Amino acid sequence: MSTPFKIVVPTDFSDASLAIMDWVKKIATEQKAEVHCITVVHQPMIYMPMMAGAATTPIPTTDQLSQLSQDSLRIFIEKHMHDLGTKPIEHVVVGRPANEIVAYAANIDADMIIIATRGHSPIAHTLLGSTTEAVVRSASCPVLAVRSEE
Repeated sequence: MSTPFKIVVPTDFSDASLAIMDWVKKIATEQKAEVHCITVVHQPMIYMPMMAGAATTPIPTTDQLSQLSQDSLRIFIEKHMHDLGTKPIEHVVVGRPANEIVAYAANIDADMIIIATRGHSPIAHTLLGSTTEAVVRSASCPVLAVRSEE
């Protein structure tokens, strides 16, 4: 029995991440693929106020952010991936997006990653970096990067 074709679909729930949906549906249908939808939660950063006695705003815990992301991922899948034929596998991880996406794909022996790219200007790209670029450079499987209209 052969293993199913596995596609990893990262999302940050942005409009840009919707640009890949047509490709996900097309390839998943053609390959009868198992789709893994993943989102990455950034570890909360805690900064100490510079002034003694300054009011602080409570920062959500990693568990709270993970639960919120799990709920958002479920809604995202129901809304945008309901017609794939099989329900995607949901996965929420904590860490740096590119590292976690590549690690997850390697861990499940994915055949492909389909990821959106925003098409930042060269200056913004230099300052902000690119999750998509890091995934393309590091992944051990093919990566389809789809530019959004954003």
